[in-house]
Amino acid sequence: MENKAPNINFPDRVPPPDVFDDQKKTAHSFSSEQELPVLTSVNGYPIGDIMHCLQISGYPVVSDGILMEQQQLFNREKVVERAAHACGSGAFGYFEVTKDMTKYCKAKFLSAIGKKTPIFCRFSTVTYGRDYPDSARNPRGLALKFYTEDGNYDILCINFPVFFVRDPLMGSNLIYSQRRDPNNFCEPWNSTFDFMSLVPESMLANTWFWSDHGTPAGWRNMNGYACHTFKWCVAGVKNFTCSKSIRMCGEDPEYAKRDLKEFIDQGNECEWKCYVQFMTEDDVNNAKFDPFDATKMWCEDEYQLHEFGRFVLNRNPTNYHTYVEQAAFSPGSLVPGIEISPDPLLQFRCFLYRDAQMYRLGANFHQIPVNCPFMVKNHHPLLACDGRLRYDSNGGETPKYYPTCYDEFECNISMYNEQPQPINGWLSRKSSSKHEQQLPIDDEYKQARYFYFNGLNDQERKNLYSNIVYGFKYVKRRDIKMRFLICCYKVHEDYAKGICDEMTNQQDQSGIDFQQVQKIANEQFAGRHTVDLLNGYLPYPLDMT
Repeated sequence: MENKAPNINFPDRVPPPDVFDDQKKTAHSFSSEQELPVLTSVNGYPIGDIMHCLQISGYPVVSDGILMEQQQLFNREKVVERAAHACGSGAFGYFEVTKDMTKYCKAKFLSAIGKKTPIFCRFSTVTYGRDYPDSARNPRGLALKFYTEDGNYDILCINFPVFFVRDPLMGSNLIYSQRRDPNNFCEPWNSTFDFMSLVPESMLANTWFWSDHGTPAGWRNMNGYACHTFKWCVAGVKNFTCSKSIRMCGEDPEYAKRDLKEFIDQGNECEWKCYVQFMTEDDVNNAKFDPFDATKMWCEDEYQLHEFGRFVLNRNPTNYHTYVEQAAFSPGSLVPGIEISPDPLLQFRCFLYRDAQMYRLGANFHQIPVNCPFMVKNHHPLLACDGRLRYDSNGGETPKYYPTCYDEFECNISMYNEQPQPINGWLSRKSSSKHEQQLPIDDEYKQARYFYFNGLNDQERKNLYSNIVYGFKYVKRRDIKMRFLICCYKVHEDYAKGICDEMTNQQDQSGIDFQQVQKIANEQFAGRHTVDLLNGYLPYPLDMT
């Protein structure tokens, strides 16, 4: 008798069931005539008694495979928590093209008005851990995964149109400055204000952070901005005031997650309109600011918003760990027709985010259903083989190298290649941003000044002052407060004066008043930042006597 291995076809890609399941999933129910399911081990062994371990007179035995399996799996059930964006939730839906964009982009998912593409969207706070209240003051993340026929395309956004830093080497420093204090594990207001007061390019993002935009009323009521390239917007932003945010952190610390899930469970749909801004090469060369500096925004008065689509969320994941915790995003996940700009922060994030997912989920994270490119008709990742938790055919008999005479692939398709781009420059540890090399010092504060006067109304400016003074209560060093106030003064003296007046109203004990801020700013910091940008951001001396 000849033994033959069974012919088993292993799928190369498994789509997320939620994307195609049109039936609402409910708990299993069985009639009296149906046979009830039997609990089993992971290997399928039926378990007769799930309540008691195998023992001898009270001594459990290590040969109890059911007990060992249960406890060993329990010890290993958590994946590594995200270093940033850990606290979050998400939903499935679709993207729909609403305007003709073919003259601007060749990406297939934008090829026709009305075309729909399945998506998964994950919302998050940024710097705190997974169990931190999701209504607290913090930037918010909005990450989109488009399941396109040319592969998965990820867009990563925050709810501010700009970021705090422009150089990738500063990224982790920013996160550390807004994480819990490693000394006492409390909120890090000392380090947050310290960092903000010493990074001049952060003043626009700082103002957004301390405005009510830093405490949006749930995931459904905020904008998302892909600071580097695209801009995604929603009509009807709603924010919490500082006092309401603090109250929600205590009364309902999971408000944003619960609000999104219950809204969709009730049969509602969340919808965002999608916009993009354009610059030609001439626009880039003639811009009065650095278009590739993530700390600066493209003003809508000069660079019009063009609607091109909408995305709709209408289905909740059936399991948080499977679809939300294991969702992996990277700005380097692109499709033909969309390429990376010469923004150094974006360039590095293309590596950083993918590397973080490999560390968290393993080299084969693309095989997890929520991450798989299931809309692709041809899927031949030649060099992606082996590794932990590989469960597809692993390439079968296809050689893991190229060129090869064993298989034939079409490997010279110019339409998929990136456009050639001439590059001129010097290899050095100097910023490529115009704002550090060419433009006047005041250009770091112009956009923050514009937002202060035009992006906020009178009440929102009052809230901005009180939000900052609330944070000041936990800052022990007077010089940190003073440097931050000097940065605000450089945006506009009304900004600093409003904070100082609120400090008086709230009986701040630091002994700082506006006249002192004005005097120090004009005498010690006229024509310069609080730090020397060309000398490693070294703080200039501050005399408060």
